Amino acid sequence: MLKNYFLVALRNLLRNKIFSLINIFGLAVGLAACFLIYQYVQFEESYDSFHEKRGQLYRVPIQFYNGTSRVGGSATAAPALGPALKAEFPEVADFARMVKTSLFTSSLTSYFANSLEFSRVATNGELVAFNEERVYFADAPLLTMFSFPLQAGTATNALTEPNTVVITEKMAQKYFGTEPPLGKELRLNREMVLKVSGVLKDIPENSHLQFDILISFPTLMKSFGNGYTLWGWSAFYNYILLTPGANPQALEAKFPALQKKYLGNDFNTGDRRMLFSLQPIADIHLDSQLDNEQSTNGSQRVVYFLSILAVFILVVAWINYINLSTAKALERAKEVGLRKVVGAHRMQLMWQFFMDALLVNLLALLLAAALVLLCWPLFEKLVDKPMGDVLFRDGLISGRQLLAIAAMFFAGVVLVGAYPALVLSSFQPVQVLKGKFIKSTSGTLLRKGMIAFQYTLSVLLIAGAFTISRQLSYMQSQDPGYAKDQLLVVEAPAVYDSTADDRVAFFKNGVAQLSGVHNLTASADVPGQRITEFSGMKRMNAPDQDYFGSSIMSIDTTFFSTYNIKLLEGRLFTDDERMTFRRQDKHEAIRAVVNEEFVRRMGLQNLKDALHEKIVFGWGPDERYAEIIGVTANHHQVSLKEDYSAILYMRPQWSAWKYFSINLQSTDMPAAVEAIREQYAKAFPDHPFSYFFLNDFFDRQYHADRQFENIFSVFTALAIVVTCLGLLGLSVFSVAQRTKEMGIRKVLGASATRILGLFAQDFLKVLLLSWCLAAPVIYFAGHAWLETFSFRIPMSWMMFVLPVALLVGLTLLTIGVISLKAALENPVKALRHE
Repeated sequence: MLKNYFLVALRNLLRNKIFSLINIFGLAVGLAACFLIYQYVQFEESYDSFHEKRGQLYRVPIQFYNGTSRVGGSATAAPALGPALKAEFPEVADFARMVKTSLFTSSLTSYFANSLEFSRVATNGELVAFNEERVYFADAPLLTMFSFPLQAGTATNALTEPNTVVITEKMAQKYFGTEPPLGKELRLNREMVLKVSGVLKDIPENSHLQFDILISFPTLMKSFGNGYTLWGWSAFYNYILLTPGANPQALEAKFPALQKKYLGNDFNTGDRRMLFSLQPIADIHLDSQLDNEQSTNGSQRVVYFLSILAVFILVVAWINYINLSTAKALERAKEVGLRKVVGAHRMQLMWQFFMDALLVNLLALLLAAALVLLCWPLFEKLVDKPMGDVLFRDGLISGRQLLAIAAMFFAGVVLVGAYPALVLSSFQPVQVLKGKFIKSTSGTLLRKGMIAFQYTLSVLLIAGAFTISRQLSYMQSQDPGYAKDQLLVVEAPAVYDSTADDRVAFFKNGVAQLSGVHNLTASADVPGQRITEFSGMKRMNAPDQDYFGSSIMSIDTTFFSTYNIKLLEGRLFTDDERMTFRRQDKHEAIRAVVNEEFVRRMGLQNLKDALHEKIVFGWGPDERYAEIIGVTANHHQVSLKEDYSAILYMRPQWSAWKYFSINLQSTDMPAAVEAIREQYAKAFPDHPFSYFFLNDFFDRQYHADRQFENIFSVFTALAIVVTCLGLLGLSVFSVAQRTKEMGIRKVLGASATRILGLFAQDFLKVLLLSWCLAAPVIYFAGHAWLETFSFRIPMSWMMFVLPVALLVGLTLLTIGVISLKAALENPVKALRHE
């Protein structure tokens, strides 16, 4: 019996080749798109799932509140927090801290750099040196709490001794090649000698902790003193391991008492409060949007949205199958009638229709598998993540993935086979043989309803893709408030000895004399990255509840002229106005320049009123004082997704710069860069030369947005392709059913254009209805999404008109391809049509 069902289903596919191809290809595209999105969602949700103790691991960040409203937070906290948690609470089995190594140089400073210089001398005497970005001091328990396996060394003691370092496989290959790295020496900034005590396997892509080099925390204590048990310096990542069975909610409820014990009322003034919290590591990648995240996080909202998009694409493909099946119901009705006449039972007929659906879905699944294999490299490039290394590391396909494929397959068989199986098999033989279903109102309304659903989804997806593209283009095209074109940024070397000032001056003087160099400056940060130094600020005599947060940027005197940031009030720095490390008193205020947003946060309406105001702020363990001498225009330090930052600019006494920014006016950029490289080699011999152009660097902030736009646009296009395939199939059927009608109309004088219009009007009426249903959703959803951006485009009529105009064009093109030939045929041939 099954063999007979299979043969009948196969013959039916071969007899209706066009419909079969449309069904199979449409389902294959839907299955492939759904599977690819599923892989991306699974990858995003897999972050930190490989840690054996993941259910017991938590990060302890800071949350800020204004009254009962949360107003932000930081992934970093005080270095004293971890030890205090273990000492106070038996639920805490262990703790580990991490801190960016570049916060520290040859002495304690507040200077922050993204990269540090690591080097070694090879056996042939050649210096091997690179600037490394992902370098951290870390407590020894980090390697036992987390599942980062070592290829060499022992996790329990690899980071217990001072001046020891653990590196990844990639770093071992980079510095030592094929030589065994264990026991070898690396140098940090040419000064600190570190012994390699362990080699880690490369950190998986699906880890929120990303690093290349870990230096033991005792190295920090030995080199920079024991003052890093501070509560006032929130620059350290604190992780804790709970004992088995510990209740994290109950532990978190004890944090206010801990904070009261160690901090008193510090950081809690008026309605403004700071609280510690527990954050499961499994939630960090998708659910954490704190400041100072260790790596770039994903978004749970994007994952949900793409999951819904995957379901929509698959549903559209299933709807095509159901539509075409019901459209062909007249031909199948005769088959059903004949089968019932010769004695077939309803269950037998139902099994036949399910066999048809099974065969179509099986062929579609095989084609989808081929499409996935063919498109996988392109998909990884689209999402910009090597997902295959994580998803398929144990084989081509996992049990969970196999289960998902089986679920999609059987859901497709049941959903697309159920309607014809249940409805057609229930008709009486006389009704079926007369083909009353296809001529009935219910059959027509069902097909139109499904087409309306497809159109509605397509309108929403096109409007969404258009809105995302426009908002991203707007953010990237706006004036950021400073000059970023043809601005070359050179990473400053790690030179902190007594020659640093002279060498920096030598380099700057040499570059300034080069042809094409318009201006240059040195600074600790550049636009396009979040300023690392941050502190609470208030006017000298203001109450504590007036504290507000502000970034602190260290610059030299040519910073504003190089970046073309406008001075609005007051004056800029002179060369002798510098901040020292000496502890200040209230009468020894440094000179500072602030931006407009800083003045607004002070509560002043007039920029002039800010001049000569005294400001008090925290600087490491000390309190500092500054007098405002100038106010500059706001600029976008980071992307336009965020509001302007309050910034206090200071001129430090030291020369521990991170960047040299060079404004070039050259027509030969490669030659200009090479000339700067030569000057760099003269000033800083044996130091690696690294540079980037600021406009490219600034645009990196929109990488995740561009990635989402690309993913959304590609799969929106696929959804529309699948919809057009359905329209194509229905057009073929409609032309076949109305062939004789077209012949009569042509005999009576109807033109080909008129006949095309008759075919199109039914689809266009449904499209208009779908647009009416989608328009309110576009308005409210678009408005809600744009509200998440501080600087955004307004709602535009194009968001509503473009989707329907595009779909009208695609509909007319799809229908016209099929109906034009029939409209131009000889009417005599049409009248002979059976």
